[in-house]
Amino acid sequence: MTTPTGPSYTSGRRLAAATAQRTATGLPAGTGRASVLTVAGLLALAPLARHTGVGSSPAYLLAGLLAGLPHGAVDHLVPGWCSARARSPGARLAVPLGYAAVAAVVLVAFQAAPTPALLAFLVLSVIHFGAADEAFHAERDGRPVRHRPAGVLARGGPPVVVPLLVWPETVDPLLAAVAPGAPAVLGPGPRLLALGCLVVAVTVTVVRDLRGGRHLDAAEPVLLVALFAAVPPALAVGAYFAAWHSARHVSRLLRAHPANRSDLADGRWGAPLGRFARAAALPTLVAAAVPVALAAWPGRPFDPLSVTVAALAALTVPHSAVVAWLDRRGRPAGSPA
Repeated sequence: MTTPTGPSYTSGRRLAAATAQRTATGLPAGTGRASVLTVAGLLALAPLARHTGVGSSPAYLLAGLLAGLPHGAVDHLVPGWCSARARSPGARLAVPLGYAAVAAVVLVAFQAAPTPALLAFLVLSVIHFGAADEAFHAERDGRPVRHRPAGVLARGGPPVVVPLLVWPETVDPLLAAVAPGAPAVLGPGPRLLALGCLVVAVTVTVVRDLRGGRHLDAAEPVLLVALFAAVPPALAVGAYFAAWHSARHVSRLLRAHPANRSDLADGRWGAPLGRFARAAALPTLVAAAVPVALAAWPGRPFDPLSVTVAALAALTVPHSAVVAWLDRRGRPAGSPA
């Protein structure tokens, strides 16, 4: 068989490559810029927020956490989207059943040992946030997913480490509401050590990205540090979770869904977003009902913050496992090579 040659064949290959490149970079690049602009805008309003006290209420944190819930609502579908083989009914049930089992164990841990459970959740949050951003950048650029420790800490550390050091008078009561012993364990020494590690990680990551020509990526860890240092933590964490972490993960999921491939290649985002919304609606409602059910449990006082954090932690542990599996695959099967 002869191999096609000539100007028409070359032009066709270039067009196919350009289409694949738009699919690979268009959605993540747009989402990344939108999240950066959102955080930059919030940072610009930081003096006003601090002067007026806007953003200090835990309601901002709760709103952001609830708004970000849908990003993990389709975890049970991700293995099917990324697998070339049809999955048996038993395999399809394994993910949601395992998810529920792990979540139940985490809820029990928060009841039995709230301080260790909360500290473990904070560490997991740093790893999960940072690894998610590293994977997001890799998929956007068409690179294999690699989790460099410095990059993970530089991108996942600011939402957790900076508020602990800069806003202790605000953060410690929130921690104590979830686990009364947590503020004492997280004394000045551990907080300063964590900050020192974060500064080193940010420096290494910024230098690496600048050398690689990724100037916007290099600015992101610095922008996040500034956000969490300047904006009240309830507002900063809530906005980051919804508009940065969750939005970026949703963009990865849209590319992972095989049915979205042609739409994204043509620059159409409406239909993929609609498919995601329909798939995520019921699981999101169930997840949002968990804190309400916990708060209404007989003999337990109603504490929206503590039960929301416990429920979020219970969902984050299995969610992190699903995302780690997705990362190990390098790129979703539905994405162009």
